[in-house]
Amino acid sequence: MYGEPQRYVEKKRKSSSFRYVFFIYFLLEISRFRKNDVTRINKLKYSQVKERAYANKANILLWGTFITFVLFVYHFLSDGDFSFLLTLGAISCCFAVVTLTVKILSQRSGSGISMKTLQLYSLVFFFRLCSILVYEGYLPFDRSGDWLYQTIEALALVATVVNMFLLYGPYSRTYSAHLDVFGSYPAFKIPSSLGIVWIFVPCLLLAIIIHPSLNGNFWTDVSWTLSCYLETFAMLPQLFLFTKKKSTNAVVEDFTSHFVFALGCGRFLHFIFWLSSYHELNDSHHGSGGLAGYVVISFQFLQMLLMAKYFYHYLKSAATGAPLELPTHLSNV
Repeated sequence: MYGEPQRYVEKKRKSSSFRYVFFIYFLLEISRFRKNDVTRINKLKYSQVKERAYANKANILLWGTFITFVLFVYHFLSDGDFSFLLTLGAISCCFAVVTLTVKILSQRSGSGISMKTLQLYSLVFFFRLCSILVYEGYLPFDRSGDWLYQTIEALALVATVVNMFLLYGPYSRTYSAHLDVFGSYPAFKIPSSLGIVWIFVPCLLLAIIIHPSLNGNFWTDVSWTLSCYLETFAMLPQLFLFTKKKSTNAVVEDFTSHFVFALGCGRFLHFIFWLSSYHELNDSHHGSGGLAGYVVISFQFLQMLLMAKYFYHYLKSAATGAPLELPTHLSNV
C-alpha cells in the first residue's frame, strides 16, 4: 500500500527533472538559433553592402574625391569663416559641371543633357565673374575670397563652355535635341534654340530695376544680381527634358543625376549664407531702396522649391541603391 505512492513520487520527481532539463536545452537551442540567425543576417547585410559598394564604385570614387578636396581646401586654403559657404557652394557647382564633362567623355554621349541649362549656367558664371573679378562686395570674407573663389568660378565657366562644345561638335549626334525643347512656342515664332530668352530677358529687366549695391558700381551690381536671378531658373530646361521621356518613369543616368544634385547643393549653400546676410543686400542707402535683399532671398528660396521633388527622389535612390526614376507626373515643374 505504501509502495505505490513512493514510486509515484519518484516518478514525479524524474518527470519534473526531465522537464527542467528539457527546458534548459530548449533555451540553449533558441539561444544558438538566434545567434546563428544574427550571424547569418550580419553576413547577408555585409555581402549586400559589399555588392552595392562594388556596383557603385564609380559614384563612391566621384563623391570621395569631392569630399577630400573640400576638406583640403577648408583646412589649408580658408580661415574656416562662415563665409566659406560661398566658396563651398562654388566648389559644388564646379564639381557638378566637371562631372558632366566626365560623363560625356567617358560614355562618348551627351544624351539626357539639356543644352539650354548649359547655356544659362555659362551666363550665370560669366556675369558673376564680371562682378567678383574687379570688386570685392560679393566675395567671401575669409582668405578663400582672395583668389580661390574666383578661380573656381572661372573653372566652372570653362568646363561649361567645354561641355557645350562637346555637345555641339564631337558628340552632337548623341545630343537629345528633340527632347530639349524648353521655351519653344511656335506662336511667337521663336526657335527652340533660343528658348532661354524667356528666362534671360525678364531676369535682366528685374536685375536692372532691383539690385543690391555692395560693389558701389551699377554694372557689376546688376551683373551679380542677374547671375542670381538666372541661376534660379537655369535648371528648368534640364528638369523639363526629364519630363519629355516617352516612358512613364524616366530613368536618369547616374552622372546626370549627380550633376543636377551637386548644382542644387551649391545653390543651397549660397542660400544659407545670404539668408544670414540679407541685411547687407538690403541697405536702403544703395541699390533698390531696401528691397534687393528680400528679392534675392525670395528667388533663391524659389529655386529650393523647384528642386525639392528632385532632391527627394535623388536621396531616396541613394538610400535604396536603385536607379533614379522620376515619375512623369511628379517631375513636371
